[in-house]
Amino acid sequence: MPGPAYAHEREGVDTVGNTLLHAVQDCAYAGIVLEKTENAVPVGRREQNKIDTRRAIADAAFGLAVSVGPGSFTVDQIAERAGVSRRTFFNYFHSAEDALTVRTDGFLDLALEVFGRMPQDEPLFDSIIRAFSETTRMEGLLQHGALFRMADSNPDLLRAQLHAWERAEVRIVEGLRRRLGSDASELYLTALVGSVLSCTKAAMRDWSAMPPDAAGDPGEQLEGRILAVLTMLRDGFSPRT
Repeated sequence: MPGPAYAHEREGVDTVGNTLLHAVQDCAYAGIVLEKTENAVPVGRREQNKIDTRRAIADAAFGLAVSVGPGSFTVDQIAERAGVSRRTFFNYFHSAEDALTVRTDGFLDLALEVFGRMPQDEPLFDSIIRAFSETTRMEGLLQHGALFRMADSNPDLLRAQLHAWERAEVRIVEGLRRRLGSDASELYLTALVGSVLSCTKAAMRDWSAMPPDAAGDPGEQLEGRILAVLTMLRDGFSPRT
């Protein structure tokens, strides 16, 4: 697995970049995160090897994105850093950008599982907010914010992120349909999920405009912004007093 020495591969990587690079070792995604939940089912050795390989590739891609910038490295470089062959890379991902955005899918896997355990009689938006908050305790937002910021300067990564958001919309609608049953109309579900995702993107754009050397923990600041906009949405954007 890649180590913290990645942070020294390019001079001039800013403090946030170094923090992100070291954080690669501690963050989980895509199947890995599900091991942290209470009801996770143990996997066999073969399946665990696949999970580990997928994680190594995604970690390698993220490390390169931080150290040299998205779009400035090849699939071969990712494979070499992950210790796998080019063929193995393509067994898991279609492109370097897919290896980066897999974290979005993984975060959503965990969030939907947490949401599914919320009490049925709890107000819907309270469950949404609480599921998000509990998910961020298991998987921080720093890498997600970094990738969102990187996409501003890389059309291929931006395109991959848009596809990830589209997948998220479909899956969240499905999760809410399971919670609400057949009484919820398609219009209600899609409007609700669209509002949640639009507010989340607004919070991420506001966060990404922060200067890289801003005081405070950037991951916590991003979480705070998203929680704030979800609360605004829950409360109907009532005037602040």
